[in-house]
Amino acid sequence: MIQPASQGVVMFVMDDLLNDPRVQREARSAVRAGFQVTVIALQSDRCRIERETVDGYEVVRVRIPRFMIMSLFFRIWGLVLLVELILKEGLKLALGLPPGPEAPGQAPGVPSRLRRVKWGLMRTIGILFLPLRIFRPFLSRLNRWQGKGHAVEGSSGGFSTKLYRFSGEIGFLRDMLWITWAMLRAARSVRAAVFHGNDLPTLPLTTWAARLAGGKALYDSHELWVGMSPGWTSVFNNVARWVEDRYIRRMDAVVTVNDLIAEELRRRYHIHLPTVVMNCPEPESPRALDTHHSIRAKFGLQPDEPLILYQGRYEPGRGLEALIESGRYLSRGVIVLRGYGSNEEDLRQLVAALGDSRRVFMVEPVSMADLVSAAAEADVGVVPYSAYSPGYYYTSPNKLFEYMFAGLAIAVSDLPFLEKIVRDHDLGVVFNPADPKHIAEQLSLLICNPARLRICKENATRVARDRYNWDHEGGKLVDLYKALASGNAGPGKTYAFYCH
Repeated sequence: MIQPASQGVVMFVMDDLLNDPRVQREARSAVRAGFQVTVIALQSDRCRIERETVDGYEVVRVRIPRFMIMSLFFRIWGLVLLVELILKEGLKLALGLPPGPEAPGQAPGVPSRLRRVKWGLMRTIGILFLPLRIFRPFLSRLNRWQGKGHAVEGSSGGFSTKLYRFSGEIGFLRDMLWITWAMLRAARSVRAAVFHGNDLPTLPLTTWAARLAGGKALYDSHELWVGMSPGWTSVFNNVARWVEDRYIRRMDAVVTVNDLIAEELRRRYHIHLPTVVMNCPEPESPRALDTHHSIRAKFGLQPDEPLILYQGRYEPGRGLEALIESGRYLSRGVIVLRGYGSNEEDLRQLVAALGDSRRVFMVEPVSMADLVSAAAEADVGVVPYSAYSPGYYYTSPNKLFEYMFAGLAIAVSDLPFLEKIVRDHDLGVVFNPADPKHIAEQLSLLICNPARLRICKENATRVARDRYNWDHEGGKLVDLYKALASGNAGPGKTYAFYCH
């Protein structure tokens, strides 16, 4: 039997843990295997609990320091950018130049109150400065720049935006230093044999904590972190890559979520092949759900009306715009988006712009515990991600496996991991995420063919039960913990253990 005082596991995660199913599953598995587990996370606006016990493991949340001067700076800078945008689009109206994407009338759907206010100010400036139009003949050079991709917009607004992003990245790096120090303090009193860092920002912290305690360090790369966001500056990406390159070699083990990322990490940093532990849910069967969450009941859909579901966050790069647009070309079935996120307002406007076609709806999210059961009333689960960044290109999202457990046929974009899973197990269809017509065509191959739809749903249920579940994946992580804790794994020692 493992002695928890000397064979504990400390996990570091840069969130509040409330919506991090992978880390929660990892912690529960380690507890069931006899380890004493402490997860060191962050406090957030929605969770100020400093210390609690969940499913047998202890959660310690450190406080993120608030820098009032920096916060005030970002608020003022955001106001400056807003004023700059209003002035720029207002002057374009006055001069009769091509409008930008934020100009009045450019966004589809019903505008929000804030957008109406911005448009009103732009039109006011356009009227006040209308006499400037007499100078337009002298602005031919400006017109040429506009015709070549709105270079004027890129010259001032682009610089301002880049400066704002750079300032934000400096703030992020500053926060990481403070958080690393706070987490190291929280970990110093915990006796552990294994220190498990989740994602790149925890790499230095995990290395230092393991060294101070004389334990082993494990790096869990949930995605390709470097270059994850196209909005990051090259400076920030270079810093991130330097950190990963420097510290990943000091790990006693490296874990990631699929074979493609494992191969990329090995190629990029010349390390041994990481262990693959997929983001599969714990085995469960859909259960009866509160009718309040029923999509069919909410919209009065008939039982034989095919239901196509996207369940997850609304963010750039997830292909939701094209998925919504594909509703124009469906002759049968409805698409439902269930989630929340940064571009929710824009997506709602796109849905509204479809008019009365009644092929696309948006509904409120459900809790993590209800994701599988809530999805089970649908027929097709869709993952429409685009190759927005390296992280998206190699993605293997939780929702893919949740759809399987819910017994849905699967429709995915033609990204390598997604396509391989669907084709290898005959789970559904693959589409071009940039082409709404192709999305609709592929969805129709499922929803207009009941026999084909039934086969794909049965295949999804079977492979979820037999292969893509946490009982299968979590065991690999527990074995790795045991090898590290016993001293039978480490660089240059037993890396063959990690290969698969």
